[in-house]
Amino acid sequence: MTQPEPPTIASDGLPARVTGQWVQEKNYYLHRYLDIMARGVGKKWDAKLAYIDLFAGPGRSVIRGTQEEVEGSPTLSLRYNFARYIFVDKPEVLSSLKRRLSGHAKYSQIVFVEGDCNNVIARVASALPADHLGLAFIDPTGLQIQFRTVQRLVQGRKIDLLMTLQFGMGIKRNLNQYIRAERATLTAFLGNADWREDAGAGGSASQVVRRITNRYMRQLRDLGYHTFRDREIEIRNDQNVFLYFMAFASRHPLGGRFWREAIRIEWTGQRQMDY
Repeated sequence: MTQPEPPTIASDGLPARVTGQWVQEKNYYLHRYLDIMARGVGKKWDAKLAYIDLFAGPGRSVIRGTQEEVEGSPTLSLRYNFARYIFVDKPEVLSSLKRRLSGHAKYSQIVFVEGDCNNVIARVASALPADHLGLAFIDPTGLQIQFRTVQRLVQGRKIDLLMTLQFGMGIKRNLNQYIRAERATLTAFLGNADWREDAGAGGSASQVVRRITNRYMRQLRDLGYHTFRDREIEIRNDQNVFLYFMAFASRHPLGGRFWREAIRIEWTGQRQMDY
């Protein structure tokens, strides 16, 4: 029997997540948006801002090959003035995060929710005060987030969504497998099997993925969200292979303005003049 690989240990002596160089780009856009949002609505929503991380991770990553250490999204979010932080992940992952943050000045403002976010979303919602403005960062490694979970999280609440949509590695690479499966993971991800219409319409795998992407965004709009088709960020690996989109959705136009500002200067340093 193959033995599981031992966990990667960071310089602080705690387990870390192994990832690729592209995590730097993802963190860049997350940092940009958190900074702009916190400054833009901080006074209006003083002491009523919340950050929700449904796939929080252990709080630190190690880049494969270089062994460079980078902050995870929870530790990055703690730089900004949210009144409450809700970190969700499996117990063994949150154990590392709790230990990593145990001495943090904001520890008392954190709610840790152990478990698969799809199963504990009611606990997540109850930890979020109804009068708070929330930003939910949804960053799975695949298609683990179910659409019904998103629906339950945002129902009756003011929550913006910043998501990594795993349409490259998560859908494109496994599309044929999903088509053959009677109960596909993709059906749970979208909340219905209508994606089979997109697959049956023909064309390349990239075209099918684009149609499924558009369907997902339409479903968000059905929940009252504004989505930004021309403002999605494509994240690619070192071989320029498409991995996933970073996408943003808000029920308020101000959120869209913040997102446009956040991506005005690309990760490469290039400024997008048409924003």
